[in-house]
Amino acid sequence: MQAREYLFLDSDVPGILNDLLEANLIDLPEMKRPDEAERKDDPKYCKYHRLVGHTIQYCFVFKDKVMQLARQGKISLEEDSAATNVITIKSGYVDDNKDSCNATHGDNITSNEDTLFEKEDSSDTDDCMSTITFTDEDLLLGSKLHNRPLSVAGYVREQKVNRILIDGRSAVNILPLRILKELEIPIDELSNSCLMIQGFNQGEQMVVGIIRMQLTMEDMVSSTLFHVIDAKTSYNMLLGRPWLHENAVVLSTWHQYFKYYRNGIVKKVLGDNKPLPKLSHTLLMLSTILKMLTRERNIAPQRAKVMQ
Repeated sequence: MQAREYLFLDSDVPGILNDLLEANLIDLPEMKRPDEAERKDDPKYCKYHRLVGHTIQYCFVFKDKVMQLARQGKISLEEDSAATNVITIKSGYVDDNKDSCNATHGDNITSNEDTLFEKEDSSDTDDCMSTITFTDEDLLLGSKLHNRPLSVAGYVREQKVNRILIDGRSAVNILPLRILKELEIPIDELSNSCLMIQGFNQGEQMVVGIIRMQLTMEDMVSSTLFHVIDAKTSYNMLLGRPWLHENAVVLSTWHQYFKYYRNGIVKKVLGDNKPLPKLSHTLLMLSTILKMLTRERNIAPQRAKVMQ
């Protein structure tokens, strides 16, 4: 069975429920087990169904209703500068046949306070996690001084993608339109977005659309929401804070790899030892390290079936 994909995080679901109830856009269903309605302290209590069995974060019935409201244009799913998904109640005429997702990103963009809702902490975080550390013995490039960003390789729909840049300073995950085409993913798979991305040079780029895809890097499999842009970039994909935080990833550009915690084990994914080529323009590069890199390197991007 194919996994359901949503344009918001599991940890945001409790807040979305509260917002929809306050706006009278959703009604709670009839209680099937009234004797469980007051067991709110149970870790498997669902605030939507008001019964014990699953948490609201994993209530697919409620999540589907949220997506339905978004498609009807009654709400829009937004993201603030800290990559927190929120919803905005919309008014006026909307096209019921289109998905709607307006968002605001970037350290230099201020969100509309009237559209922000508090985000509740997720109750699903592991209570016990191993400490993630980096030591000099783990240096991928040895003690050699370098100025490289961290880029890795991965697979999307069974196709290899190199030059996946990981940048914790980016508030969005970015997929260039050219890579979408090379992966042979049709444009009609994109959901609408009115997001305008602002780079460090204050330039702006309109998002073509958004798409959630499964990304595999060694043993790590993640469902990742990408914002598609039509621009020349030195990377084939950019993974920002949303991906880092959703997957509890800790990276080190100095050591040239990242670590993450799964099933009681700390695992790591090594970076690509090939540096990123020079970017033809710096519209969307949000990292100071990459600004320095573009001054020093003058290597044209290569194009191949496997994105080199």
